[in-house]
Parts: sequence; C-alpha cells; structure tokens
Amino acid sequence: MAKHDLGNLEDIRLNLESWLREKLPGADQLTLGDLSFPEGNGESSVSLILKTMNKGVEQDFICRMVPLDSQIFSDHDLPLQYNLMKMAGENGIPVPPLLGYEADKTLVGSDFYVMGFVDGRIPTDNPPYAFGSWVTELSDDDRGIMWKNGLESIARVHAINLTDYDVSSIPTSADGESPVQWELNKFNALITDEIREKMAPVLRDAVDYLNKNMPVGGSRRLCWGDSRVGNIIWEDLKPNAVIDWEMAVIANPLQDVSWWYWIDYVNSVGFGVERLGGLPALSEIYDQWHLQTGLPIDDSDYYDLFALVRYAIILECKFYAMEKAGLGTIENFSVPFVDQQLKVCEEKLEG
Repeated sequence: MAKHDLGNLEDIRLNLESWLREKLPGADQLTLGDLSFPEGNGESSVSLILKTMNKGVEQDFICRMVPLDSQIFSDHDLPLQYNLMKMAGENGIPVPPLLGYEADKTLVGSDFYVMGFVDGRIPTDNPPYAFGSWVTELSDDDRGIMWKNGLESIARVHAINLTDYDVSSIPTSADGESPVQWELNKFNALITDEIREKMAPVLRDAVDYLNKNMPVGGSRRLCWGDSRVGNIIWEDLKPNAVIDWEMAVIANPLQDVSWWYWIDYVNSVGFGVERLGGLPALSEIYDQWHLQTGLPIDDSDYYDLFALVRYAIILECKFYAMEKAGLGTIENFSVPFVDQQLKVCEEKLEG
C-alpha cells in the first residue's frame, strides 16, 4: 500500500482510539499506537495498520478510508465494500472479521471501516512478486496449487445467489444492455482528452473495438473486480482472506477470470521476465473455472482484450499523474499485449 497524505496523523490516531474504545467490549482502557501503512501492495484506497493494547492484550486491526487525492477512481464506496465482504463471508469466502463501518467523516477526514488483521502473506506489487519474493521460492507444484485454490475462491464469488440480497447499490448494466456496458462506460470516462492524446494508437483502436463489439448476452454474476493474487492473504497455499472489493460489479464473471490471468502475465512478461513455473496457461484457467461454475466461456477473447485495456487505461492514468508531478514520462508496458489480443479478436470476428 502506497503511503498517502492524510493530514494530521496524530489527530486521526486519537479519534480512531476513541472509536475503538466505543466499539470493542471492555476496551475503555485501550491504547492505539502509531499508525502505519502496509508495504508493497496496492495504491487505490488507504489502509492503516492499527496496533492496539488493551489490558495487556495486543490486537491489530486494519482501517480502510478514502485518499485525499486519487490518481484513478474518484468514487470510493466504502459501505458497499464493507457489505460485499459481509456477503462474501456468509457464502464461505474467507474475508477479514469486520468490526464496523463509520459514516462520520469528521473523525479521520472520510468515512471508514475497520476490520481485524488477518495473518498470512501477500504477494507484493511493488516490486512485482515475479522479481523475487516468497512466491518465487515456492516449488512449481506449490505455485500451481496456490493458483488453483485462488481460482476456486473466485468461482465461489460467482456462485453467490444474488436473489438472497439487496444488490441495488452494486454497479451493473441496465436491463437490455450488454453485461459489460457499465464497466466499459466507467473506463471510457477515465479517458480524458489529455489521456487519449497520450495513448498509443493501438490502445485507442482497442477501446473503439470494445465499444463496437460488446457481447449481447452472457452471465451476470457478482464480480470481485480486482481478482488477483496480490489481493489475497495466503496461508498454507490457501486464501486466508479475499480483500480489496472496490472494483466489484455485477457483470459477466469472465472479466474476473481474465483479470486473474492477465495481471500476472503483464506484470511478469511485460517487465521482461518469464511467468513463474507451475502457473496454468490461460486456457487451463478458463477450463478449471468452467468446471467449477458450469458457466459458459463464450466471448473469452473479448474479455481478455477488455482486461488488458482496463489495465492499460489504469496505467495511463497513473503515468499521466506522475508526469504532471514532474516524475518523468513512463512507457506503458501493457500496450504490446493489447496489440496482440486485439489482433486475435479481429481475426475471430473476420472468421
């Protein structure tokens, strides 16, 4: 988690200490130590590690809040994220224990929620785990097991019966629209005139292709949204907690499956290193997911391109923000893969 400017951290600490004393039973003497940020993961929402002491007992929590300045998404629906984790937990998906959501924005500068700290290990984003981490130290067989277990958790998300819940606040396309319409609109909106001008021509072509060739049908299920190994806390090669639900949407779950593969691929091959041994090929991932869910894998080529374009747009927004801050110009390393997948889609369309 990248460090964020949150204002006066001491004021935030004191307010969170008071809040925890009210929420936890028998915690009138609880003390909260210095606040810290997790290292090596994520850059969107803010996470703070809360280390508490209460009557000689240490206990850690995580506070999630809205950044003062976001490079990508301006909308951070924290109550929705909180409720989605509650829903996931009720359906056998491992999530952190939830302590509470707070709507009062005066305490820390935004609304927030607090959850229990979950033991385990997280594959790093900065630098990507493929460059050397506890993941690279695993055997090929263990990495294959880890990826399979992760995909099983994703399939459980897609199996949730949404008729059991009020899902009116979860983003989704309107009836009669393509399942991908809402999500595509969201990323179209990120492409400002300044961003589009800096985009590689093939990326602009890919965006145009996606808008003109949206699949008409397809399943509509809850999608985790940011389905990648770095958003899972792992223990013994199994997910101990599925975290970071800010990109969740009701859409075709193929977009979760494609994201699971392509984020790993681009963050290894895109940087010039081979994918780690033991990881399944894209076709194997789709086959495994299909066997687990029984859902169709039609239009997977489209969603593969969509995954690459989504990631490329996110990178363009980050790089543009860095350039405006005087940190130089950075080449978008995902563009070559967009080019390759666009050709696959165009050839399939012509055939």
